[in-house]
Amino acid sequence: ELICKFWPTSNISFNSFDAQDYAAFLQYIDIQLRQIRRHQRYFAVETLEGTFDIIETVRANFSQPRSHILQILSKKFLNVEAAAIQRSLELSVRLWLTFNVNSSNVIVGPTFANEIPLDWDENASLETLVQNQFPKGSASSGLTPRSKIDPSFTAACLANICGVKLYWTDNIANHLRFDSTRQVLTVYKHKICLVNHLSADDDCIPKEVLRETLDTLNLLFPFGDLATKQLLMKEGQLLFYGLGNCNRGRQLNIEEYKYYREELEHLIDSFNRPPRTWKQLATDRRNKLEWSAFWITVMVAVLTMVSIPCNVIQAMYSVKAYHATL
Repeated sequence: ELICKFWPTSNISFNSFDAQDYAAFLQYIDIQLRQIRRHQRYFAVETLEGTFDIIETVRANFSQPRSHILQILSKKFLNVEAAAIQRSLELSVRLWLTFNVNSSNVIVGPTFANEIPLDWDENASLETLVQNQFPKGSASSGLTPRSKIDPSFTAACLANICGVKLYWTDNIANHLRFDSTRQVLTVYKHKICLVNHLSADDDCIPKEVLRETLDTLNLLFPFGDLATKQLLMKEGQLLFYGLGNCNRGRQLNIEEYKYYREELEHLIDSFNRPPRTWKQLATDRRNKLEWSAFWITVMVAVLTMVSIPCNVIQAMYSVKAYHATL
C-alpha cells in the first residue's frame, strides 16, 4: 500500500510485490523522514500521510511553477510559514522522484559533499527542473570516436582492474558522475524506482531518461556475470542484482545513449587506459599479449631468485670438495 501511493498508476500487484526489492528505497524514505522528526517545527506536515497528500498535489501540477503549487498548498496549511510549506513540498519531491531538491533558502539539517542539493526556482516548474538535469549530449564529445562498447566494460572491471571506487547515491540526478581525480564513480541505486516510474502514467521524469538510466545500469552491472555479483555483494548491493535486467537487453551501442553518452565515454576512456599498478597489471586480461608478457617476466624473475641461492650453495660445495681432495 505504501509503494502504491508513490506510483498509483503503475502495475504493482500484491502477487508480484517483493519487499526485498524495495529495501533500499524504504531505507531512503526512513532517512528522509528523520528530518521531520529532528526538525519538526520547520515543516508543514508531520506524517507520511500528509506527505502523500502533497505528492498528489505536485503530481497534478508538476508543469506549473513552484510558486503556483505553494499557493495551492498554502490554502491547505493555514497559518503555516511559507518556508515550512516549501520544505515539506521539497521533501515530498525527494521521496517521490529521488531528486535531491533542497533549496538553499530553506534547507535544514546537514549536507554532504557527494550529494549536491538542487535549488528549485519559484518561477520554474518541477517538470522543467527535472528535465534540466538531463541535457542531451552532443554528437561528438571530443573523445576517441567509437560506436560498439567492449562487452567486458563493466563496473566490476572498472573496480577490479582500473581501481575505480563506487559511490551509491539516492539522487538520480547524480547518476554516472565520475571524479577522475579521485577515481570515484557515482551510481544511482534505486533501480526499482526506475521500473515503477516507467510504468506510471503521471510522471514528470521523461520516459526516455528512465529507459536510458536502466540501460546504463544493465551495461555496468550485467545480470548473470559472476564478477558483477561478487562486486555487488562486496558493496552491500546484492538486492540490486536480484532485480535482473528489467526486461531490457544490454545496450552496447554508444550511439543509443543520448543523455549519458559523455559520461560513458569518459568511463570507457578510463577503462581503456593501461594499468597503473602491479595488481591491476596482474589481473588485466584485456590485452592478452601484455598480460602474458607480465607473467612470463614474473616467472623468469622467480626462477632467477630461486637459482641464485642454488648456485651459491653449489659453489660452496664445490669449494669444499676441492679442499677435501687436497
